[in-house]
Amino acid sequence: MSVKEEIKVEGTTVPVYRYTENGITYYEFDTSKLGPPEPMVNALAVLKLLDSPDKRAVMINHKKPMGLFDRIGDKYDYQIEEIDGKYRITFKIKE
Repeated sequence: MSVKEEIKVEGTTVPVYRYTENGITYYEFDTSKLGPPEPMVNALAVLKLLDSPDKRAVMINHKKPMGLFDRIGDKYDYQIEEIDGKYRITFKIKE
């Protein structure tokens, strides 16, 4: 894994980190300590960066963001992993 570099993403209230693995660029952010609507606000800002199939957004959250899934399901695919009581959701643009 390459080094995680903090980047500025307009509209976010948490740090966003960019790194590359196997030719895929990841944008990772943690909203697990935030209450509504901040997790969705941050996710929508980061998802704007996914303009090609070789980019992913990784959200760490305290629960499954069902309201977010309802809003973005037509444009993005996502996978959910539960890790230590938190959820790691990886998003990619639909091809």
